[in-house]
Amino acid sequence: MARHDTNDFLTAFAIGAALGVGATLLLRPEKPNPRKQLQKRLKPHVRKLGGGARGRRRVRAAAPPPREREPGMQDDAIQAGRELLAEFRGEVQRILDEARGELRDLSAERPRRPYDGGAELEG
Repeated sequence: MARHDTNDFLTAFAIGAALGVGATLLLRPEKPNPRKQLQKRLKPHVRKLGGGARGRRRVRAAAPPPREREPGMQDDAIQAGRELLAEFRGEVQRILDEARGELRDLSAERPRRPYDGGAELEG
Protein backbone atom coordinates (compact mmCIF):
# COMPACT_ATOMS: atom_id res chain seq x y z
CA MET A 1 0.00 0.00 0.00
CA ALA A 2 2.90 2.36 0.75
CA ARG A 3 4.30 1.77 -2.74
CA HIS A 4 0.91 2.69 -4.27
CA ASP A 5 0.81 5.94 -2.24
CA THR A 6 4.35 6.79 -3.34
CA ASN A 7 3.44 6.25 -6.99
CA ASP A 8 0.34 8.43 -6.60
CA PHE A 9 2.39 11.16 -4.94
CA LEU A 10 5.09 11.09 -7.64
CA THR A 11 2.45 11.12 -10.39
CA ALA A 12 0.65 14.07 -8.80
CA PHE A 13 3.97 15.88 -8.35
CA ALA A 14 4.94 15.34 -12.01
CA ILE A 15 1.54 16.53 -13.25
CA GLY A 16 1.72 19.59 -11.00
CA ALA A 17 5.22 20.41 -12.19
CA ALA A 18 4.15 20.08 -15.84
CA LEU A 19 1.12 22.32 -15.25
CA GLY A 20 3.31 24.87 -13.47
CA VAL A 21 5.80 24.98 -16.33
CA GLY A 22 2.96 25.27 -18.85
CA ALA A 23 1.34 28.12 -16.92
CA THR A 24 4.67 29.91 -16.62
CA LEU A 25 5.25 29.65 -20.37
CA LEU A 26 1.74 30.86 -21.16
CA LEU A 27 1.91 33.83 -18.81
CA ARG A 28 5.27 35.11 -20.04
CA PRO A 29 5.08 38.60 -21.51
CA GLU A 30 5.41 38.82 -25.29
CA LYS A 31 8.74 39.71 -26.78
CA PRO A 32 8.97 43.46 -27.22
CA ASN A 33 8.06 44.69 -30.68
CA PRO A 34 10.41 47.57 -31.60
CA ARG A 35 7.73 49.29 -33.67
CA LYS A 36 5.20 49.26 -30.82
CA GLN A 37 7.84 50.41 -28.34
CA LEU A 38 8.67 53.37 -30.58
CA GLN A 39 4.98 54.22 -30.92
CA LYS A 40 4.60 54.18 -27.13
CA ARG A 41 7.62 56.45 -26.71
CA LEU A 42 6.39 58.90 -29.34
CA LYS A 43 2.75 58.95 -28.20
CA PRO A 44 3.15 61.80 -25.67
CA HIS A 45 4.92 63.93 -28.28
CA VAL A 46 2.16 63.34 -30.83
CA ARG A 47 -0.42 64.49 -28.26
CA LYS A 48 1.56 67.69 -27.73
CA LEU A 49 1.47 68.37 -31.46
CA GLY A 50 -2.28 68.17 -31.54
CA GLY A 51 -2.71 64.43 -31.99
CA GLY A 52 -5.15 62.75 -34.32
CA ALA A 53 -5.37 63.21 -38.06
CA ARG A 54 -5.30 67.01 -37.87
CA GLY A 55 -2.02 66.98 -35.95
CA ARG A 56 -0.49 64.47 -38.34
CA ARG A 57 -1.46 66.64 -41.29
CA ARG A 58 0.16 69.64 -39.60
CA VAL A 59 3.34 67.69 -38.96
CA ARG A 60 3.44 66.46 -42.57
CA ALA A 61 2.83 69.96 -43.91
CA ALA A 62 5.66 71.35 -41.77
CA ALA A 63 8.08 68.63 -42.83
CA PRO A 64 10.57 69.49 -45.55
CA PRO A 65 9.91 67.96 -48.97
CA PRO A 66 11.62 64.64 -49.64
CA ARG A 67 15.10 64.96 -51.04
CA GLU A 68 15.76 63.84 -54.56
CA ARG A 69 17.93 60.77 -54.60
CA GLU A 70 21.44 61.54 -55.67
CA PRO A 71 23.39 58.97 -57.65
CA GLY A 72 26.27 57.68 -55.66
CA MET A 73 27.03 54.92 -53.24
CA GLN A 74 23.57 53.43 -53.40
CA ASP A 75 23.73 53.04 -57.16
CA ASP A 76 27.24 51.61 -56.90
CA ALA A 77 26.05 49.06 -54.34
CA ILE A 78 23.12 48.06 -56.54
CA GLN A 79 25.40 47.63 -59.54
CA ALA A 80 27.90 45.59 -57.52
CA GLY A 81 25.06 43.37 -56.29
CA ARG A 82 23.84 42.81 -59.83
CA GLU A 83 27.35 41.88 -60.97
CA LEU A 84 27.77 39.42 -58.11
CA LEU A 85 24.40 37.88 -58.89
CA ALA A 86 25.33 37.49 -62.57
CA GLU A 87 28.64 35.83 -61.61
CA PHE A 88 26.84 33.53 -59.18
CA ARG A 89 24.30 32.52 -61.83
CA GLY A 90 27.11 31.81 -64.29
CA GLU A 91 28.93 29.67 -61.73
CA VAL A 92 25.77 27.71 -60.90
CA GLN A 93 25.10 27.17 -64.60
CA ARG A 94 28.68 25.91 -65.11
CA ILE A 95 28.35 23.45 -62.20
CA LEU A 96 25.01 22.18 -63.53
CA ASP A 97 26.45 21.74 -67.03
CA GLU A 98 29.39 19.75 -65.62
CA ALA A 99 27.07 17.54 -63.57
CA ARG A 100 24.82 16.90 -66.58
CA GLY A 101 27.86 15.98 -68.68
CA GLU A 102 29.11 13.56 -66.04
CA LEU A 103 25.69 11.95 -65.78
CA ARG A 104 25.55 11.55 -69.58
CA ASP A 105 29.01 9.96 -69.56
CA LEU A 106 28.01 7.56 -66.78
CA SER A 107 24.80 6.57 -68.52
CA ALA A 108 26.67 6.04 -71.81
CA GLU A 109 29.23 3.77 -70.10
CA ARG A 110 26.62 1.67 -68.32
CA PRO A 111 25.30 -1.14 -70.52
CA ARG A 112 21.57 -1.06 -71.00
CA ARG A 113 19.53 -4.16 -70.44
CA PRO A 114 16.44 -4.66 -72.51
CA TYR A 115 13.20 -4.13 -70.65
CA ASP A 116 11.61 -7.48 -69.83
CA GLY A 117 8.21 -6.18 -68.75
CA GLY A 118 8.94 -6.44 -65.04
CA ALA A 119 9.30 -10.23 -65.08
CA GLU A 120 11.81 -10.13 -62.22
CA LEU A 121 9.21 -8.54 -59.96
CA GLU A 122 6.72 -11.33 -60.42
CA GLY A 123 7.11 -14.09 -57.89
